[in-house]
Amino acid sequence: MTAETSQPKIRIDSPGIRVLRRTFRNRSAQVGFAILLVFILACVGAPLITHADPDAIDPSNTLHVPSRTYPMGTDGIGRDVFARFLYGGRLSLWVGLVAIAIGGLTGTTLGMVSGYFGGWLDASISWVTDILLAFPDILLALAIIAILGPGIVNAMIAVGISFIPSFMRLTRSNVLAVREMSYVEAARALGGSNTEIILTHILPNVMRTLLVLVTLGIGSAILAGAALNFLGLGAQPPTPEWGAMLNAGQKYIRQGWWLTVFPGLGIFFTILAINLIGDAVSDAVAGTVVLSKTK
Repeated sequence: MTAETSQPKIRIDSPGIRVLRRTFRNRSAQVGFAILLVFILACVGAPLITHADPDAIDPSNTLHVPSRTYPMGTDGIGRDVFARFLYGGRLSLWVGLVAIAIGGLTGTTLGMVSGYFGGWLDASISWVTDILLAFPDILLALAIIAILGPGIVNAMIAVGISFIPSFMRLTRSNVLAVREMSYVEAARALGGSNTEIILTHILPNVMRTLLVLVTLGIGSAILAGAALNFLGLGAQPPTPEWGAMLNAGQKYIRQGWWLTVFPGLGIFFTILAINLIGDAVSDAVAGTVVLSKTK
């Protein structure tokens, strides 16, 4: 046996890997991942699951109760609710992802700049953020929709903007702590540029806490998007979306309970799954931070 083969292999175990490992070992996260995976596969594979057109109208089959032919019944103008549920789930999930991407990228960038450079730039960004934080998220989204006009794209932008203050505040507070660390001072003394220091030394150290906000924020963004669509400010008829389906089904709530129950359950289980994953990520991040401090 050579000396090379007798040496033990070094196991690379970064904080990010430890967070992922702890998350996947959490039983609640496993349940959340399973529920979310079922919804994602069903919505993405909608053309393979059903051949019904979600917008096809059949006046002879209005308010048909759930059956083998129509698993979730039909609506007031004869459209297949199951097909609309699957295609609408695509849009609901997409609203959450796009909105949190807008809020996360913009808020994180502003927080990094504000926390790192400080001075008048920090004061200006913090002042604007304080104004946005004065409004509840849904009220801020409604105000933005009033300016931009109704539409699914505008709804995504409105929900995304409403999440910017949360990401900005969290990022800024982490950057203020990290920028005083010795390794950042060493990188600055060695001639590292501000961009290099921010991207290489500061951003990786604030990503763990941001991951928790991203995970929990997706569920909140889906709920906010569904609320805007329920109010008729997002997806416009006949586009299927869970919030819009709730709005359309409320006038048939006595004759067709399934019109509100199924999209409501879709929103409920999706947000439940994301919150289970988010709680597990939060516990994993907290455990990783405690472990790193004890070493």
